[in-house]
Amino acid sequence: MMSTITAQTLVETGVTDDRHHFELTFVDAHGEKHTISIPSRMAVDLIPVLESLAGGCSEASGPDFTRIPREFEVGYAVAERMVLIRFDGEAPYGLGAEVAEALGRELQEQSDRVALFRRPALH
Repeated sequence: MMSTITAQTLVETGVTDDRHHFELTFVDAHGEKHTISIPSRMAVDLIPVLESLAGGCSEASGPDFTRIPREFEVGYAVAERMVLIRFDGEAPYGLGAEVAEALGRELQEQSDRVALFRRPALH
């Protein structure tokens, strides 16, 4: 039985060891990962489809998609009064103490709000 997922974010791409397939891993609204494996020879067939769906949007004017990090780290800079936050091993963001405090308050407020939301209905 075929089922449809509603992908929210593309989180990983890769090529199989034998290089005969490429894989795309998506995350849905429930945080569940779904990977599709596509024969590499189909990549050429997908190019015109993706280009037509993009509708000529450039990266700058295209939609912004929500990124869902798999991991995060929080620390501080030794030589500066700065809080560091890093997502998925990328370069860290440096925040002054006051900005970090404000971010912490905002994160708590938004988390409290989201916790009150009902889960989306499944169709």
